[in-house]
Amino acid sequence: MLLPLLLATFTLVSPSFKEGETLSNDTVLNALDCHGPNISPALNWSDAPAGTKSFALVLDDYEARGGDGFTHWVIYNIPATTTKLPANAGANDGDIPNGGGRHAYNDFLKRSYGGPCPPEGPPHKYRFTIFALDLPTIDDAGTPMTWRKLRFIIKGHILGQTSITGLRGHS
Repeated sequence: MLLPLLLATFTLVSPSFKEGETLSNDTVLNALDCHGPNISPALNWSDAPAGTKSFALVLDDYEARGGDGFTHWVIYNIPATTTKLPANAGANDGDIPNGGGRHAYNDFLKRSYGGPCPPEGPPHKYRFTIFALDLPTIDDAGTPMTWRKLRFIIKGHILGQTSITGLRGHS
């Protein structure tokens, strides 16, 4: 009797929230009219596609600004051996400690995590997406790295991607 071949699925999860649940108060931005601790949630991923040489992560509120979106957090050059980011990994400006990758500029014009701070109204959807790439590193010489620039660079180099979305309303 032959057993069916089970293929592993590239998966992103968080011990801080489940898909579609509300992000904790810890994640809320400490700026504008929000007064949270601005702590990025812990993230764990598994079963990256074969041939993965690095990862990139983006957190966006993809429905913000009339569908143009708003980028809250971007990391690239995450080593292929990395499978998690601890809570508050986004606190440092520039590089992630211990060779964990580099921050690109978010839409707050910062190279770090910028938590949710939506306007009044229904909760916004905050999507964390990890991209498995066939690039060992991304050269960031020249103009500053942003999600828009990174998206152009990784096009055609994405082996797989997976997302988890949390909700947050104005508090």
